[in-house]
Order: sequence, then C-alpha cells, then structure tokens
Amino acid sequence: MLEIQNVHKQYLKTPALSGVSFTVTLGQVVGLLGLNGAGKTTLLKVIAGLLLPDQGSVHLDGMPPRKQRGRIAYLPEQNPWPEQASPARVAALLAGADPAFDRGRYRELLSFLEVPDRPFGQMSRGQRARANLALTLARRAPLYLLDEPLAGIDLISRDRILKALVREWREDATLILSTHEVGEAEGLFDRAVFLKEGRIALDVSVEALRKEGKSVVETFKEVLA
Repeated sequence: MLEIQNVHKQYLKTPALSGVSFTVTLGQVVGLLGLNGAGKTTLLKVIAGLLLPDQGSVHLDGMPPRKQRGRIAYLPEQNPWPEQASPARVAALLAGADPAFDRGRYRELLSFLEVPDRPFGQMSRGQRARANLALTLARRAPLYLLDEPLAGIDLISRDRILKALVREWREDATLILSTHEVGEAEGLFDRAVFLKEGRIALDVSVEALRKEGKSVVETFKEVLA
C-alpha cells in the first residue's frame, strides 16, 4: 500500500504541493491528472524518494521511499541517459546494479515496442520514449511511476506504449501514470486523481464516473477549467 499524507513542497517561496493526501492500494492504476504546473512531476519525485517533502510523509508498505528505491520503478519525463548510450548498454549497467531488472523481460519489451538497436542520440523522441518504457517495465517492482510517457511523441509510439502497458500490467503491482493524453489513456485507469495548483481537486474512481455517465476527459475539463 502507498500512503501519502499531508505532503507539502515548495521551491524557494513558490508552493508546488499543499497538503496532498491519498492512499493507493495494490493493483490499482491511477491517473495523475492536471494542467502544467499543477505539481504532478513534483509529487511523483516525492513518491519516488528523489525529493523530500517539506512537510508530511510518504510510505510504501510502511517504509519511506528512500529506504526502498529498489521497489520503485520511476520513468521521468525527460530521457535520463547519455545520447551516446544504447538500450543494450544501459541494460547491462542496470542488470549489474539492480537485482529487480529482468533482462529476459527487457528483450521481450524491446521487441514488442520495436525499439531500434542504436544510441539514444540517434533515436526519434518516440523511439526514446519506447526504450525508456522498456527499461522501466523490465524492473520487477511493486510500484511504477510514469511521468508523461506519451508527451510529444507520434501516434504510433503512443499506441505501442499503451498496448505495452495493457500487455505487461500485473495485479500484484501499482501504477501511477501522469499524462496530458487523457482521452487515450483513460481506458487504463481504475482511478483519477486531479491536481490543481498543488492540491487535490478531485479523487474519484473511474467506475463511479461511468455510473454518472461521465468520462475522465469530461471530468478533467469540469474540474480543471
């Protein structure tokens, strides 16, 4: 279980998160949704243990994230690898440093996502996004955090990534997915958490929305307009 309680974070004097609290249970796929500057990336970094909250706490199965990073697979919005590095070279490094990295699963993901065997600097943005998703999903972790994996990439790459998420998803893991491509991704979500100016504007199950005859896209426009 992931527990986020009263998390505050600010940069200099600018608040990024103000009293964010919610709990995510095993197996859920949560859409973390909001406009630019809403605090989504900051929240994912706090959950991943890359940033410490100024106030409040985050616990995964009762422990803070900085004490169990091997159990959290985080995909940042920007490519984190040097341009001269190749997916195979990065995989070799991860396999030696991270016991949760599954090289067999990684090879399957590279094939399914049609990732070319070339350095990151020679890939298109969509190809880099697919390579980084493969590197993330190849880790056997109970918590996956994906920050805008569909942003700024071509339609074919977005389709491949969404299919990979459906194909690879496990009921013994939890996924929090931040995205602006709400219409394309909402079929994945069990739940949607809407952030507005660093606060939770709405936390709702997708099933509850459907019973009201609403989509996540419609709710996004209503809540965040």
